Order: sequence, then structure tokens, then C-alpha cells
Amino acid sequence: MKQFQTVYLERDSFRAAVSEWQSYPAPVPALIHLFSDGADPADIASACAIIDELMPDAVYVGASASGCIFDGRVSTEKLVVTCLFFEKADSYAKACYFPCEGPDLSSFRLSLRETLQQIKDVKAIEVIATIDTIPILDVCKILQEEVPEGIPAWGGGAFGDNQFKAFLFNKGSELHFAGVMLTFICGSDIHVHYEYVSGWKPLGYPLKVTRAEGYVLYELDGLPAYQIYQHYLSIPNDEHIFYNALEFPFAVQHGNRKLLRHALSCDSQGALTMSTRIPEGSVLHVTYGDPETIMQDVNQCAQNIADFKPDVISVFDCFGRKTFWGGAEATREITPFHRIAPTYGFCTAGELIRWENDMDHHNLTLIIAGMREGNAKEGTVPVIRQEVKNNESTMTLINRLVNFINTATAEVMEANATLSLMAITDQLTKLYNRGEIQRRITERVEEKKSSPDGANATSIVMIDLDDFKHINDTYGHQEGDQVLMRISRLIHEATTKLGIDASDGRWGGEEFMLMLPGVKKEAAAAFAEEVRIAIEKLHFDKCGKVSASFGVAQAKPSEDADPLVVRADTALYKAKAAGKNIVCLAQEES
Repeated sequence: MKQFQTVYLERDSFRAAVSEWQSYPAPVPALIHLFSDGADPADIASACAIIDELMPDAVYVGASASGCIFDGRVSTEKLVVTCLFFEKADSYAKACYFPCEGPDLSSFRLSLRETLQQIKDVKAIEVIATIDTIPILDVCKILQEEVPEGIPAWGGGAFGDNQFKAFLFNKGSELHFAGVMLTFICGSDIHVHYEYVSGWKPLGYPLKVTRAEGYVLYELDGLPAYQIYQHYLSIPNDEHIFYNALEFPFAVQHGNRKLLRHALSCDSQGALTMSTRIPEGSVLHVTYGDPETIMQDVNQCAQNIADFKPDVISVFDCFGRKTFWGGAEATREITPFHRIAPTYGFCTAGELIRWENDMDHHNLTLIIAGMREGNAKEGTVPVIRQEVKNNESTMTLINRLVNFINTATAEVMEANATLSLMAITDQLTKLYNRGEIQRRITERVEEKKSSPDGANATSIVMIDLDDFKHINDTYGHQEGDQVLMRISRLIHEATTKLGIDASDGRWGGEEFMLMLPGVKKEAAAAFAEEVRIAIEKLHFDKCGKVSASFGVAQAKPSEDADPLVVRADTALYKAKAAGKNIVCLAQEES
């Protein structure tokens, strides 16, 4: 692959540049990118007309940007044009636009499926979308499902603001404002290696999304979402909230990785409109941008790309990162890659990448894709590490303070978790205490009350050690405690082996209670019999053998937890009256 770049300033100089490209000997048509950062539409049309005239077979695509990558830097040029030549006879590119208007994306899925069937030797897909005007997460899901596994896909969102709408275009088309542009990179000897860089660090406590709808985040931990910015970071809810909150995005756990999400605006009630949907129940962390960590990640990524030895490098850099660095200073992220191979790309309104086969929408992310034809060239590519400037050394102090905050937060959370566990645990047996096991039974019975059968069945088992008072009176309470602890371990191991999220607790004194979700009375009674036999086989140094009696009951339709417990207790009483050391079902179920 061979890359040439120029900027459109006026027709004559651009025509001269394209004329030079035209003379380059290449076996197949070129792929051209036109990225516009506020360029006049007439200039875009003029550039396309010159390409059509001088390179009529060339494939070209374009998009609006918030800064274009030119000559290895984030440029202020309004229209940057990059020409990529393939050097293998069977290499080629094909650009296809897919409209995605409205929530129904079935036509997009069908068109994509048909296109993939027609195009041969697809090795990679570059994705550019009008992220703000389409259901981008649904688009990502379709790409994930329809594009064969193992084909890299990456790209970003065309940029738009209150001055101009985000747009896409390709050869022979008008500007598109709601859709996806896919550029298929094809050939028998195309190779791609791509990575993404974040660098934002978590700060403070995890937060749970307790109310969200679509792109609107209403509540975190039951409080207005904006309060996290107001209370902890003193960010006012004014016209600058977008830029202020951009420095502290949320990290959302997604599988085994975290995705960054930032707030776009906030209403008077404290609801945040986010860059993409965040489902209820998600766990978030506020994060902050750390220049040192960012550049460490950039340098490591550069080394990995250099080891791949690409011919060209595709760059999709979030405009939020450009804002974080301060405009042209964002070049420091791009320079290490341009020293490896020629770069092209733009600053995006969100990034798209397929990683471990999941196609995701990212924010505040830098995506780097190295491409080459054929085997890697011999020799090594030197990587010049880009370091944080000395005038940013104060970040070292900030990092230490943040580390102090995060460490202190983790210790407090661990202490709270320990206290919470102690509050629901019986200290002698380490099983749940009566309050917790009773709460779990009540919660389960209420949840399945309308139809407590099959998978919704709930059975409880009440256990009482036989003649336990005799053990305490004869051998002392220390021996009695040993009996309770050993039998508790036996019960817990048995319920854990069931693998059904069963709960076991100490009901009081020498009584125990088990809650078995999804288990009918017959199976519960059989399990109780196994536990009974296991207890009977135990041997203690002083008291020798012990035994236990069991009462089993299954919840009935519309039955509350208290009557269910009473029925189990009655069954246990009958087991005692029948001679002890037996399992008895509640009478209504016998």
C-alpha cells in the first residue's frame, strides 16, 4: 500500500496534486478519503469533481470531522484528502452507503447480508456513521451478527454540532445525514492489526444506574444523576456542562472491559442525556483523564503497531480527547504512529470497534488500525516514545492524590462489605442469621406467589437437632458449640453442591432453616433425607453420635411466607413426636 495526502485550498493546487497521484502506477483503482472540518460544501463538490475527472475509477468516501489527521498531526485544515493505492492486483476497496432512518433496521440487515455475499475476499471493514441520528447500538449489534467472525471492523462517527449536521458521502452521491458508510478492504494478501487506547482512570465509589430510559440517565444510586457532578466535582449545570463533564466521563463495565460514556447535557431535574444508552442496573465509575497513563497506553500501542510493520495507519480519535489535550496538543497522540507509517483519519463523534467479536460504540477512545499488503518487511521499526511535557508534571501529585482517594475508598468499601456481611451472619455457625434467612424466604415466596410450581417452586426445610439440651447439660456448651459448627458446615456444603442458589441459616439455638428455590417437596424431602443420614454418620469426641429431625413444606399458590414456615414447623413437630431422626412432610402435602 502507498499513501499520498493533500489539503484542498483551491482548485488549481488540488488538481495538480491529484494529477501527480494519477501518474502513480497501480494495478487497481485507488481508495480516497475526504474528511471535512467545516469545509464549504462547494469545495467538497469541487474536490469530488476533480477526482471524478482525473481518477474516474477511484473509490472515495467522505465525512464531516472535528479535526482531520494530516501529516501526522491533528490539523486545522478544513478539507484533507488522502489517496491510498493498493500494490497487489487482487486488492481493492468497495464503499457502500446504508441508510438507517427510524428504529426499524431490518432493511439495513438485509442489505448488509446481500452485500457481504457479493463481495469477495473481505479482510477488513472501515465504518463511518452518523452516530447522533441513528440507533448506533442496534447498528453495532447487526454488524456483530452479520459480519463473519474474524473480520476486523473499526471506525467512528461523523461529527456534527450546532453549526452543521454530521454527514457522509461517497462517489456519485449527495450528502447523507442518517446512515452508515462501510468501506470493504478486500484482497488475498491484506493484513490488519488494530488496537484502541483509553487512559481514563476510575475515581471513587462504583455507582449503580437505578433509573434510565434511552439516552437519558435519571438516577444513580437512587439520586439524580447530575448530583454526582454537583456534589463531588462542583460542576455547575450551565451551558458549559458538556465540556466540564467531558473531563470526567463514566466508565461502564461491558463484559471483560470498560467503555467510556460522557454526558451531553443536563435538564433542570438533574437528568443527564448521555452519548449513548446505558441500561438500568449497570455499574458505573466516574473517571478522570490522566496524561501519563494515556501516553503510556499510546506508547505501548505504538510498539504493538510497529511490530506489525504496517504500510499505512488508519486513525479515529475522539474529538473529546482533542478537547482534553487542548486542540492541536492532541497531535502528541498521533505522532508516534506517523513515525511508523503514513497516517490518515479524523477526530470523531464516537468510535466504533469490533473487539473479541463484540462490536461496540466507544467514547473518548483512540482507535489505531495498521494495514499492509503481503508479509511484514524485514528489519525493525524504531518507536520514539512520546512523553508528557514537564509543565504537566503536576499530574504526578494529582495521580498520587487520586490513588490515595481510590485506596481509601476501596478500604471503606471493604469495611462496609464486612459489616454488611456480619449484620446478616450468625457468628458461631457462619450461616445466615434468622433475620436474613427469613427475609430471603419472604422475598422468594412473594416473588413466585402467583404460580409457585416448577421452576418457581419454593420448598423450605426446618432442622432441629435431637436432644441437644442433653449434650449441653452433660458435656458442656463448648461441646455443644462444636456440634453446631460441624453440622453447620455439613449443611452448607450440602446446599452449595445443589447449585441452585439455595440459602441456609440458623433459625435459633439448635434449629436450622433451608430455602430451596426451584425444588418441589418430594425432591426437598429426598435432599433432607441425605442430610439426615450424613448427620447421623458424624462422630464427636465427647457426645459421640447426634441426630436431627426434619420438617419439609412447599409454598402453595397465594400463600405468604409465615404460613409456609408454620407448616414446616408443624411437620418438624410431628417428626419429633414420631420418634425423632426422621424427615416429615407438611400434612397438607403428604
